[in-house]
Amino acid sequence: MHGHHHHSLHRRHPQQRPTKADVITEYRRNALLRAAVQVFGEHGFDCATMEQVAQRADVAKGTTYLYYRSKQSIYDAALSHGLAELDDRTRDAIDRASSLHDVIPAFVTARTQYFLEHRDFFRMYVASVARQITSARPRTSEFQAMVDRQTGRLEQAIAKAVARREIRHVDPAAAALAIFDLTRGLVARALMTETGFDVPREVGFVSALVSQGLHKAQRPRPERGAKSPGKSE
Repeated sequence: MHGHHHHSLHRRHPQQRPTKADVITEYRRNALLRAAVQVFGEHGFDCATMEQVAQRADVAKGTTYLYYRSKQSIYDAALSHGLAELDDRTRDAIDRASSLHDVIPAFVTARTQYFLEHRDFFRMYVASVARQITSARPRTSEFQAMVDRQTGRLEQAIAKAVARREIRHVDPAAAALAIFDLTRGLVARALMTETGFDVPREVGFVSALVSQGLHKAQRPRPERGAKSPGKSE
């Protein structure tokens, strides 16, 4: 309640400079989110506790409840925070790319590097995907909206390439999801490989595999001995 009170005051006066209390609130909130990612990444949602999060953030357990009313709410907030950072990095990488040929490795590289820098978050993210898949009634959550937003950027780039006839006609949404899943698999392999995982080489391999799959099919070559290709169907 106390933390909410400060937030309400700040919302009522958007032009007002943040107070010392606002700064402390933001600092504590970020510390709790960082701690939550570590705890959930290490222990998983079911085994993690609010006490562990409070201890990792170096605050009293009661302080945690001023900001997040439940384990689910701090989990959702930590996941959303990480996905927002990942979304920013993905968007920047895609925006710098000039063609789909550049977009694919840029997308795969940005996501791979982010996840390797935030390994606890990757474990948390994969667990969230698994929970969505295995649940009889998946939650229509902000998590899904964030995932859709990230695949959406890639989907738009693929749709543009189809329209420009850079690549063969494919379903942009299906292609984007395939690249998304290949990237997740790439990161999982990187984390399970003790030594010698060459990220640029592996990203290059996945990107080349995707590019080859999206490439326009060549016209069939004439049969041996045939003098002309004949009419194409």
